[in-house]
Amino acid sequence: MRQPILILGHNYATQFIDIYNQYTKLFNPEQFDVTVAYLTGEPDEAVKRRTLAQNVLFLNTPKTGTRGLKMAVVKQLLALCREKQFQIVICHRYKPTYIMMWIAQFLPISALIFVMHELGTMTSLRRQLLIAVLRRKNMLFAGVSNAVRDDLRDTLWCVPNDRIATLYNMIDIELTEPQLLSRTEARKALNLPDEAFVFGNLARLAPNKNQTSLIQAFACVKKSYPLAKLIILGEGELGDSLKKQAQNSGFGHDIIFSGFVPEGFRYMKAFDCFVLSSTQEAFGRVLLEAMVARLPIIATTVHGIPEVVAHAGTLVPPDKADKLAAAMKDMCALTPTDREKLGTQAYEHARIAFSIPAFQRQFWQLPLLAALKD
Repeated sequence: MRQPILILGHNYATQFIDIYNQYTKLFNPEQFDVTVAYLTGEPDEAVKRRTLAQNVLFLNTPKTGTRGLKMAVVKQLLALCREKQFQIVICHRYKPTYIMMWIAQFLPISALIFVMHELGTMTSLRRQLLIAVLRRKNMLFAGVSNAVRDDLRDTLWCVPNDRIATLYNMIDIELTEPQLLSRTEARKALNLPDEAFVFGNLARLAPNKNQTSLIQAFACVKKSYPLAKLIILGEGELGDSLKKQAQNSGFGHDIIFSGFVPEGFRYMKAFDCFVLSSTQEAFGRVLLEAMVARLPIIATTVHGIPEVVAHAGTLVPPDKADKLAAAMKDMCALTPTDREKLGTQAYEHARIAFSIPAFQRQFWQLPLLAALKD
């Protein structure tokens, strides 16, 4: 009989579907029966098709139903857990963790894994006290990078360090690589000229992504490299101010704001270099997408980014437009062959360190899970 597994997520935002699929692939379907449950969001056939688990549930909890301890949500999931008798439950983000910790007080579950995707998730004293009360020996907390793991260890004083691990986000190279458009196709779709040297940024237009420094750096680069262009794929609260900054830089025509582009990773090969200028980044999964596209990478030395990039890219201090500009100029000065070598190096780094096989080795080495695999 196959062991039942539950992966409980808050919503079906695109990046989280990919993450739930990453976890689903841990489990051999001949040995395990995986259910992915989305806490919020109406049933969606496209999401269901994209989700790789054998069973997909849409709990469709209203936003008001996820605030505080809402018994309706707990009862719904408690009934599901009683029916399925899950052996392993993996929760992503705090709210699913919070709900499942209550359920675990009433049902035996062999292993509960709570994965946090942001820094500062457990800084609230209320959350710390709740976990101190509800924590059990069959529970393990994980961060998506060592930076998040260490943040959890600093704040969850009630949890032993050996019960707080790192479970990196990974990328399914076999699934992702065939979806990438060619350079010609991607540039045509984004209306980018073939002769331009294109710096690409794929991120929300938000303070922590710090496109302000990126635009400042690009304006400096543009003076030395007239064919340079910067394209930013994304939308967000800083859209208007960033567009105004771009116009005031004097190079507004060469700084392109594409807005939100569905499946933006597919257009990565339109870029000559990928730049991530963040001042806060728990992991930076978009860096893996750039690596699979075989792009040279420039990124900042914040939180989880150095763990992801390691030796496979150029790292600069955050919020230092002059340092960022220098790295971008160096990239422009390289020959196409040299940039291709950097892209290949990045690809191999992703394949070795952040592929699904690498994650399988990392996951099943956890002491809490070793006995359950046999």
